[in-house]
Amino acid sequence: MRRMRGIPASLLPGLLPGLLMGLALCGAATGAAAQDRDGGTVQVKAARDPEMHSYRAISAGLDTFDAKHALAPDAPLLFQARTRAGKPLDAALLAGHAGSDPLGAVLAGDDGYALRLALDAEGRFQVPRSQPAWDANAELRLSKKRSAVRVWPSVRSPGLLDNQRRLGDIRLECQVFVAIAKKEAPLHIVLLGNAIMLGSDWCAFMKNSDNAWDATTPGMLRGATLRDGQRSLALRAKDTRVEVPIGDTSWSNDAIVELAFAPSDAPSHPSPKDAAP
Repeated sequence: MRRMRGIPASLLPGLLPGLLMGLALCGAATGAAAQDRDGGTVQVKAARDPEMHSYRAISAGLDTFDAKHALAPDAPLLFQARTRAGKPLDAALLAGHAGSDPLGAVLAGDDGYALRLALDAEGRFQVPRSQPAWDANAELRLSKKRSAVRVWPSVRSPGLLDNQRRLGDIRLECQVFVAIAKKEAPLHIVLLGNAIMLGSDWCAFMKNSDNAWDATTPGMLRGATLRDGQRSLALRAKDTRVEVPIGDTSWSNDAIVELAFAPSDAPSHPSPKDAAP
């Protein structure tokens, strides 16, 4: 994101992503042993200042995904643990190393409620609809500090090449992210966001090169191009981020962002059906 009228220049770099990330981070947990629904014990490892989100906020994201699924009708909704900057986690952090436990995720709430969530090799997992989790006022907790990891929505339609992102998928990721962030944010912060984004649909604001959604990618980039039929547009790309004008409705949901990865840094994506735990 670049320039916005009425906002001090010193606050502009990464304003929307920074605002959203700040909204989406609330509370802290120390961890506890809790009972799973089948009566077994789930050990929620103690962690100071872990990455966590309210299950009710996550549910708002699930609702938004269902309501706007037409943006990516063939894609499932997963969540992915990544670094704070959105980069993939290294294998050592995911699998555990030198006395460190593997990364884990759990829904934990009142009266000992806990439900473990299975992570795949890329740090992705599903969050189910769960009335018990809702009733227990549960939280989604990762076993690592929020300084090391963050939860990101992940939407990827089947059939894409490793260097391709579908525009509708990115649009839906933004909508889910914003829904969760708004649910966890104080009202005055949401109102501030509405004022900055000129309305309640924050994703629609990102419609040109001055105001674009920073989409994270799984590798270092040399460049990126948005293609829709015979039309194309070079996108700004830096490190693992690409600026995408998701709010520009002149580009169809089936438009493709083609990513040019740096040598030896191209990722490999399992198909969505294989990615789901």
